[in-house]
Amino acid sequence: MSYKHLFKVLQWGLILFCLGFAIVGGVVAEHALELLQCQPHADPALRSCSWVGNVLGMRLVPFLTAGGVADYPFVLLRNFWALIAVWILALVALRSAERNAASAAAAAPGSSPPAHPGVTSADVARWAARAGFWGLLLGLAGFCIAFGTPILGNQVAREVLGALGCSPGTFDPFSSPCMAAPGFWTHRLALYVIPLAGPLLAPLWLVMAFWDVLIVWMLLTAAAYFVQNHLARQRPGR
Repeated sequence: MSYKHLFKVLQWGLILFCLGFAIVGGVVAEHALELLQCQPHADPALRSCSWVGNVLGMRLVPFLTAGGVADYPFVLLRNFWALIAVWILALVALRSAERNAASAAAAAPGSSPPAHPGVTSADVARWAARAGFWGLLLGLAGFCIAFGTPILGNQVAREVLGALGCSPGTFDPFSSPCMAAPGFWTHRLALYVIPLAGPLLAPLWLVMAFWDVLIVWMLLTAAAYFVQNHLARQRPGR
């Protein structure tokens, strides 16, 4: 498949996705939830979906309670802004790759440029490696900012606990039974809701609560960096 054809597929896919949810978002969401065949819920104990299905379902449910066509575009942006942003970035990257390939072919002596430069498996591997590296790096930076910034870390922790159905309590962070329950988030975020010290010592809580997550995340980011550099050196013409 050529760059141009792949660009058209992604372009029309984005257009149809946005138009579908902006005009008949309630109908599309209802059919999508039927295909999932599960009940999404913010509380893990009450949901029947897998993790991925629950994430998708939680973004589809607001369309069912929206006020119609006037509200659908806003619900679409609020729930799928990240997906749309990644989709647009993919279109920009694909257009840039097409132009670079055409320029390189035209500059090569004694060769005629192809009508439509093709997308090879090596190109896809390089794009995936580059996207993986930048996704991990930006995700790590965003995670550290969200949970390592004083005051902000406390608010983010409370939002996460609220989404899990936990109430940290007004004074005693362990007053809620949910806070004492085992799980990935609850015992880590309990530090953030300690009165006075919780909001102010977010950088310390980030290291104490998520040191293992940070180490694994940094190792994955470093691995993605070396992989993308290795694939870049394998690029033809280098």
